Amino acid sequence: MSDSLPVNDRTQTVLDRAALDAIRALDENGAAGLLRQVVQLYFESTARLIAELRQAQAAGQIKAVRDATHSLRSSSANLGASRLAEMCKTVEHAARAGTLPADLPSAEDIEREFVAVRRALECEIRPSAA
Repeated sequence: MSDSLPVNDRTQTVLDRAALDAIRALDENGAAGLLRQVVQLYFESTARLIAELRQAQAAGQIKAVRDATHSLRSSSANLGASRLAEMCKTVEHAARAGTLPADLPSAEDIEREFVAVRRALECEIRPSAA
């Protein structure tokens, strides 16, 4: 992802803004307070889930891989991180089938995508972005 893109263009390549707008619409007080809270919870849970995924993939623990990617897929989709959600879905479905082939996205691949998502979400929750 090029840093020469304007912030809104970078955000749009990583996030589906409709999901963020839906959360904003639920905020009775405005000022992006609800979105900020949801994003902060997402940041906290995602760091933990990626660590769990990394450990589970290394140990070949299929159920733990499935559980971590299922949770991460759902929360990422809710915030419009479609590419990240799709990566997790791919891993989750393989784990549900009882396999973890080498060509699956790794925890490192998922973490790299999360870094991009995190940057885009941080732009969204800045007071000037509301």
